Amino acid sequence: MKLRQYADRALCALLVMMSVGFCQAAEQQRVNIGSLNMTGGKLTQCALAYRTYGTLAADRNNVVLVPTWLAGRTSDQADMIGPGKLVDTDRWYVVALDAIGNGVSCSPSNSPSAPRLKFPQFGIRDMVKAQHRLLAMHLGIDHAHAIVGISMGGMQALQWAVMYPDFASKVVTIVATPHPTERDLQAWNSELAAIERAPGWNDGNYAPGTVFKQLTAVHNGYLWTPERSAAKTLANRPAPAGNLPAATASQPFSTVDWYRQLQAMTSFDLLRHGDMAALAGKIKARLLIITSEQDRMVDPAPSRALAAQKGAQLLVLNNDCGHMAPACEADKVNEAVKGFLK
Repeated sequence: MKLRQYADRALCALLVMMSVGFCQAAEQQRVNIGSLNMTGGKLTQCALAYRTYGTLAADRNNVVLVPTWLAGRTSDQADMIGPGKLVDTDRWYVVALDAIGNGVSCSPSNSPSAPRLKFPQFGIRDMVKAQHRLLAMHLGIDHAHAIVGISMGGMQALQWAVMYPDFASKVVTIVATPHPTERDLQAWNSELAAIERAPGWNDGNYAPGTVFKQLTAVHNGYLWTPERSAAKTLANRPAPAGNLPAATASQPFSTVDWYRQLQAMTSFDLLRHGDMAALAGKIKARLLIITSEQDRMVDPAPSRALAAQKGAQLLVLNNDCGHMAPACEADKVNEAVKGFLK
């Protein structure tokens, strides 16, 4: 069996080298991309994880990138990537990218040289720079048909569009933002404060068994509308020791990784050096922007403004699911994304 599995992987690698296709797979891969200069300093070694799905076209024109959201891993994206799903692998060759700080790619929780808060602070820009290096230098991909991102993944997608404007033809952002508002920063800083004030946090050197109940309550309070949160009683769900369960994740997530990814979000702002018109002028890709009118985690107003300035396709969801609105109206979102990608 092991020999057969090895032969299958070898055949897939050979097909990639020949540019004639790629076997459908979802096995996690890790690549060391070397040292990385980030916002808070230099990381001597960074490994990025990714998964590939579908078949790479002979002319390589069907690549779709999907970066992960806050506290998300590519293993959590099974519901959105696959035949007939949000990103249809019968048509697209999907590269799902584990973002820096998610506990799978180089992160505070898994770094041997810079553990916990010795791991330099990083930004969304650093995530994208690392992903570009992985794709260009290690996977031989220099163009994508589209980049599709949800929440923090959508921030990465927009950062891609600004940093590498010729890389992707289309960009889809779902409950993301190009410019965090005061309301957004209040939510994200509240989560950072809940971590810092937790008994036993100890500047990230918390002992095994430490719980972060307030963080769970704060996060879930912003994730849903008050009406939906009360109905689901999410705020009363206890946190496992030393980890925080993300409502959108299938497994616990290290709190120190959560802390650094939150910092990346609070430092993100594509309007820092200009206005919305200037930002729209930097973006060459066609945009599909999906917002949630009742989102309490990410203010939809900047995304709507970017859509208006760019003349982008806009889908506004209005239900009581808040930031989770795309999951509550999955059929509508899937239809919009599929049509746009075609």
